[in-house]
Amino acid sequence: MFAALWSAQFWSSELSGYFVPTREIGLSMVMHLTRVMGYDPFPGLLLLILLAYLGADVWLSGPKQFHTKLIALWLTIIAFVLMPTVAAILYRHNSAPHLYIHDGAIQAEEAIKFVLAGRNPYVENYLDTPMAQWAYHETDVSINPALDHLPYLPLTFIAGVPVYLFSQFALGWYDQRYVYLLMFIALVPMLLRLGRTPREKLAAVMLVTLNPLFVPFFIEGRNDVAPLFWLVGALVFLQERRAGWAVVWLAAGAASKQTAWFMLPFLALYLFDPAKRQNWRDLAQRARVFIPAIILFGAIVAPFLIWNPGAFVEDVFDFQSGISSSATNYPIKSLGLGSFLLGFELVKNNTDSFPFSALQILVGGLILAVLLARQWRTNTLTQMTIGYAILLFVFAFFSRTFNDNHLGFALIWFGLPSILADADPSGRAEAAQ
Repeated sequence: MFAALWSAQFWSSELSGYFVPTREIGLSMVMHLTRVMGYDPFPGLLLLILLAYLGADVWLSGPKQFHTKLIALWLTIIAFVLMPTVAAILYRHNSAPHLYIHDGAIQAEEAIKFVLAGRNPYVENYLDTPMAQWAYHETDVSINPALDHLPYLPLTFIAGVPVYLFSQFALGWYDQRYVYLLMFIALVPMLLRLGRTPREKLAAVMLVTLNPLFVPFFIEGRNDVAPLFWLVGALVFLQERRAGWAVVWLAAGAASKQTAWFMLPFLALYLFDPAKRQNWRDLAQRARVFIPAIILFGAIVAPFLIWNPGAFVEDVFDFQSGISSSATNYPIKSLGLGSFLLGFELVKNNTDSFPFSALQILVGGLILAVLLARQWRTNTLTQMTIGYAILLFVFAFFSRTFNDNHLGFALIWFGLPSILADADPSGRAEAAQ
């Protein structure tokens, strides 16, 4: 599947539309950068890398085989991910600030500037920023509605503040993808710690770094790498029976993007493990492991919530849900239920109201109950991750916005459970006490 998707995107912009249904000019521009790999001498070099990887399978074994494959994989990542991302950053710097980048990354950059200037990024509009020049094309909508709303949680842009300050000092300019690149590079050694065998460790890396429904959007500057970074870190700590650190990393992910929230009920059940607890006092004692995480999440989110509660709730919750009382509904842009509603004209215009949130709560709540009941019986790290993947997909399917990058993010979480090394219950108990 990965080979088919990459072939379509790599060789033909027309074919890529069948697999990655997007009309964004910014994405088309950065995808063009990946096709540069089709010009000499890159095909020959990539073929040598592939032969080295396959040759290691045939002629090598043990650590030598693993390290040879890992080197080949790193070279592939550099060619297909890191080089195009750096190229997109440089192309943007040498052309215009609204080109070769996603509008969400531009908005994160401007939010950093607002915060440093003492202005609330959830109150301000983005009409006088490069985001207003970004090519926005949606049926029945002429102006990007996100210009009046910041839908991202605070850590998405707060994490970039030190990088922004250093970049301005060292280079005189900044690109939000600096932060995403650091997270992406750090993800590789983290993913290598997830698998049980060398083959599974390499598979975990490939699942993320060569995912054709993740990489193009990463290059463009979409922020899915942020929650992925924090959640994978949480899994690593759970495998190593360090529950305190795991919930702290989950809290950071939850303060970055809403997609991380769906992990919380499954991780809580995994750590509490109530089916094996003898009394409520034991459960209360285990709950203490969540205190640092609650403090961290509150320290990041509470200042902006207190600063202007109405603006924060409007931007982070109401806007994307289509229930905003002071703005045009966010356009329905979905690979799930929304596409059926528009395709069969059950909803006439993509800005019309529809009870997506009610369906998410109803269907998602039922699915959550079933998944938690299943995890109660088989409380493993694998089952926890499977539950998260399914619940995430269900909420995305019934969401007003279910974009192609959301599908790529979900695909990663459907693949990771098959390669996780489960921590045993006794280890989990030791970590939480």
